[in-house]
Amino acid sequence: MDSVSPQPLPVQLIVFLETQNNYIMKKSLTDNMIQTAFDELAVDGKYFDIFKEEVERCYSELQKDCPDDEDDPEEESNADASIRLSKEFMEYFVPEKEKGHGDVWAETYAKCSIPGMEEYRSYREAYDAIEDSEEREKELDIHVASMSDDPLFRKRFKYLFTEILGDPKEFTESYCNDYRRMIALGKSETYAHAYADYHDEYKEVFCVIYAEAYELAKFHGMDDSDAYCFGDTCTDAVDQGLWVEKDKFLERYHENWQKEFYFSLMKQNFEETEHRKMTQSEEQEFRKDLFGL
Repeated sequence: MDSVSPQPLPVQLIVFLETQNNYIMKKSLTDNMIQTAFDELAVDGKYFDIFKEEVERCYSELQKDCPDDEDDPEEESNADASIRLSKEFMEYFVPEKEKGHGDVWAETYAKCSIPGMEEYRSYREAYDAIEDSEEREKELDIHVASMSDDPLFRKRFKYLFTEILGDPKEFTESYCNDYRRMIALGKSETYAHAYADYHDEYKEVFCVIYAEAYELAKFHGMDDSDAYCFGDTCTDAVDQGLWVEKDKFLERYHENWQKEFYFSLMKQNFEETEHRKMTQSEEQEFRKDLFGL
């Protein structure tokens, strides 16, 4: 009796069987998968429970939103996705914990960083997530200490962290560079601070005027806020026009040292504009107009 050659399966049946096989091969989350993935991270074993909890949380959410049996069989399984996402979480979470941060800070920073949020924004989110004000400041101190052992950097960064919208690290580094440059030129710490504080936003000529005015104001006993206002008023007058702003200045500032400083700005402006020294008679006229003498 002649043997009968097997007939090839219909193409439709082959596709169906392959599809079913792919569905069968979809992974379910197991303890062994979690342990293997954790071992691959090569971190301290004390973090295993946190990793396991994060994997199971991710897996539960993925299964709720899109169960594996409804997925395209060629897509990543929910088990694999939960492992991958949790590994990414740990890559951000563990370093923060190793610095000494609490769980709320580290967890918030990690969850903000995974989607690609800018680093400084993720840190700010972590800071804002802490409700207790004292605990929040302790966490910020830990963060600053992990960045630099430079007291100048630490003080400035901590101030800028909650005061500006941009990256405080970038502005802090700029401030420190300007501050030290002024110190190297023989300027006082007060002058150096004022110059560096202003330099991020204004041109060199305004930084110099502001620093001189601020230093003078502090010398005469003004607090930081009033010294800032005096310096800012003087730079604004130079920008808008010293003669134009003269009356406004004199309405606010009446002391001789304040008017003398304003006169020095007028004299400097005159000599730069006229390309010559101011004569004694011209100086007397300027002083008469400014001081009313």
